[in-house]
Amino acid sequence: MLRELEPLLAQYARSRDVLLKATSGLTEAQVDECLPGREWSIKDTCIHIVANEALMEKLLQDIAQGTTSALPADFDNEKFNQETVAAGRAKSLAQLRDELDASYRNLIGLLETMTPEMLMRRGTHPAAGDSDVKEFLLAMYAHHEVHCRDVVEQARRLKKG
Repeated sequence: MLRELEPLLAQYARSRDVLLKATSGLTEAQVDECLPGREWSIKDTCIHIVANEALMEKLLQDIAQGTTSALPADFDNEKFNQETVAAGRAKSLAQLRDELDASYRNLIGLLETMTPEMLMRRGTHPAAGDSDVKEFLLAMYAHHEVHCRDVVEQARRLKKG
């Protein structure tokens, strides 16, 4: 792996560890409880992270390989979020934790293929807009971190009773 990607991957790993630790020991009923003032539960947030990372990893791979990576013109982020979260609600937290682990392994595998030339390639991140590969990765990490904080906050609240 390129040395310049290692710090970002280390941050991502720490964030992922915090997320997994926060969810450990919670019951299925607890992870289904919506966060205060929000529409999503811990489970919904984890579903969203898994679905989003799968999409972002595909787009990132396309950009790195120099192929067309634009989302379809009719891509609706809100609809994508609603549909993927609804589709994942039948999964257990254990299944989602496994999927989070698999997603992280996929990201590592993708980053291990990166060359310095690939890092300079540009494409469109759905929220960050025109980005090079490293900027795209930073946007992915920032997205993960925002949702990780939501999960940690909710888990602390639930564990306090």
